[in-house]
Amino acid sequence: MSFDNYDSRSDRYEKRRKNTKLTNLLIVLAVLLSAFLFGMLVFGGGDEEDEVQQDESVEPENEQEESIQEDDSESETNPEGDTSDDSSEEMNEEETEEEDMEDENEERETSPGDGEEVREVIEQDWQPYPTEQEEPHTIDLNNGSQDRQEIEQAIAQAVQVSRDDLEYWWLESGGVPDQVIGYVEDKSNQEYYRIPLKWIENEGWQPQRVDVLFENLGQQKLEGQ
Repeated sequence: MSFDNYDSRSDRYEKRRKNTKLTNLLIVLAVLLSAFLFGMLVFGGGDEEDEVQQDESVEPENEQEESIQEDDSESETNPEGDTSDDSSEEMNEEETEEEDMEDENEERETSPGDGEEVREVIEQDWQPYPTEQEEPHTIDLNNGSQDRQEIEQAIAQAVQVSRDDLEYWWLESGGVPDQVIGYVEDKSNQEYYRIPLKWIENEGWQPQRVDVLFENLGQQKLEGQ
């Protein structure tokens, strides 16, 4: 065997050995790459599933929060409902008062006065103003007394004017134990009235009629006392 043939065989062997190593290395790299990709798919997909599950779990919480907010908004609107109920009750009360006044106006009877002091006479079947006093009753016309307060309320009821809108010029009894006469002025329109009242036992003061006057006789009595 020549030396050259030996070298050529040695070279071929060395090349095959190197090719084998390279092939093995490529196989190992391919296996590692496959393992890496498989791991990414497995573990990466798991993370995505966890995120999806977390999103799904958050959605019901958001729905609960939305439902709570809706409940809160409904509860906030309830006071408006209460307000509307209150306003409707007030309107009903006002309508009832107006109906009562209309009924009273229908029951009223008016007639001409004497032409000297009285311009018009108003008569109606008034109810006594409810009293808080006990029998035996004694007339007390002093300012602030319970008897005077009830007289003033009965007069306001008869002339259909608020007690605060009336000027009470003069009250007199003339010595009669169960009767008084009141002279008042409607401050809003300067109408003058004379109202005789009678005490009804255990019930209170009852207006007898309303005289619509030409002049302020109550002020004249006050100034002439």
